[in-house]
Amino acid sequence: MRNAIVFGVAVCASTQVLSAESAAGPLFYPTANPVGHWFVSTNVAPGGDGNFASFSTSNFTQAVNITYDGSRADWIADTPGGSHGGVGNWTFFVFRQTFDLTGFNAATATLTFRWAADDSGEIFASRGSWIPAFSLNGGAFTYYPGSTPDHRLPTYSYSSWVTLSGFAPGINTLDFYVEGNGQTDGFGLQVQSFTADSCAGDLNNDGLVDDSDFVVFIAAYNTLDCAEGSMPAGCPSDLNRDGFVDDSDFVVFVAAYNELICP
Repeated sequence: MRNAIVFGVAVCASTQVLSAESAAGPLFYPTANPVGHWFVSTNVAPGGDGNFASFSTSNFTQAVNITYDGSRADWIADTPGGSHGGVGNWTFFVFRQTFDLTGFNAATATLTFRWAADDSGEIFASRGSWIPAFSLNGGAFTYYPGSTPDHRLPTYSYSSWVTLSGFAPGINTLDFYVEGNGQTDGFGLQVQSFTADSCAGDLNNDGLVDDSDFVVFIAAYNTLDCAEGSMPAGCPSDLNRDGFVDDSDFVVFVAAYNELICP
């Protein structure tokens, strides 16, 4: 053990870069930045209004920002015009982003966002009867905030902030199901925050607990007190969050090190 501690001091200069990497949170992109992040599966079904079976998840393509309305510059659709032949050509969109929580503790992850969609499912004025909704990893639908089958709301403006949890370790998928009336349709989402604790022991967020993390941990172990100015911000090696990096944290680290791959 003492030899390992001396080794940690010798390479302490490298730990600041690694701990800076570990400070980064998970990534989820707003619709203002769709390329490479947001994809859409589209199905035009003139007789399909309100029918879940009209949605398709078999033909995803790159989503693009719309151009038909300057106030919706950060919205997306499958085409810049967001139209498919005019009102009555009911168009069923599944907007998807897949993201990775490898290197993070999924149980602690929270994503805060707000969203808007066209159309609203208010039934009248060619607004369709499907209420826009989202699903995490194929789970239950969550309607646009405040809108229910008994109390349908306009969905054309950004909603109140929504905080989502319940993520799975590793790869996750968030789908938004939106029915448009065939003319100037689309979807928008803005992100306030996405946070998660790092996987215990994965101090450089590479999805592994290995020798590079050991270097970071031992440097912090030598410092001991999280209040010391030389300790990396947030004291990531304090795995039990008691304000010190000591033997109790080493026990947690060794268990993760033996597993190697983060859950």
